[in-house]
Amino acid sequence: MKKLFSFLFLFSIFYFLFSIFVHEVLADSYGSYGGGGTPTDLVINKEVKNPITNVYVENLGSIDPTFSPGATVTFRLVIKNGSGETMNPVTVTDQLPDYLSFVSATVPSSTNKGGNSVMFTLDNMIAGESRTIEVSVKVADKSAFPVNRSMFCVSNYSKVTAPARPNGDDDTAELCITTGPGNLPVAGVNDVFAMIPFITLGGIGTLLLKKKN
Repeated sequence: MKKLFSFLFLFSIFYFLFSIFVHEVLADSYGSYGGGGTPTDLVINKEVKNPITNVYVENLGSIDPTFSPGATVTFRLVIKNGSGETMNPVTVTDQLPDYLSFVSATVPSSTNKGGNSVMFTLDNMIAGESRTIEVSVKVADKSAFPVNRSMFCVSNYSKVTAPARPNGDDDTAELCITTGPGNLPVAGVNDVFAMIPFITLGGIGTLLLKKKN
C-alpha cells in the first residue's frame, strides 16, 4: 500500500513538472522574434512582465498570474536591425486593446486622440543594433468591465517598419484580467488534460480509503 502511494505521489510530481516544461517550450516557440511570420531583418519582440515574478515573458494566459482592475502592466519591446544597413527612421506602433490605456514609456512617444495607439520613432538604427522600449499601461477600473464575466484575456499588438522595410514585422503579447476576488480561470482543454493525473490520484485514493474502511 505504501509503495503504491509513493509511486502515485512521485508520478504526479513528475507529470506536474513535465506540464510546466511543455507550457514554457510552447510559449517560447510562439513568442520568438518576428511573431512567427515571414522572416525579416527588421524584427520586433514583445513581452509582458509577470506581476508575481517581475520577469518578462512572451504571454500570460489564463493559467498564469492575472491583473486586477486599476493595475499597472509593463510591456517590453525589443527592436533589432538585423540588416547590413542603417535604417532611419524606424517607426514602432503599439496598438493597445480594450481595457488598457497608455501611461508612459522609456522613449519619447505620441498617442492618437483616443489614446489606444502609441507611436515611437527611433532614429538611425545602425546595422546589428537592438533597442529596447518599456511601455507602462493601466488596466481600466472595474466599472468598465461587463458584469456577466470575471475573466478577460486581451492581446497587445506592436508593429515595426522603416522606409527600407515598409512591411516590417509585428508581434503580440497576451495577458488576462480578473475582475472579481477568488475567481479562477476557466479551464481549457490543455488545463483539463494537465489535471488528469491529479484527478486520477484523488479517485484512487478515495477508493483505497473506502476499501480499507
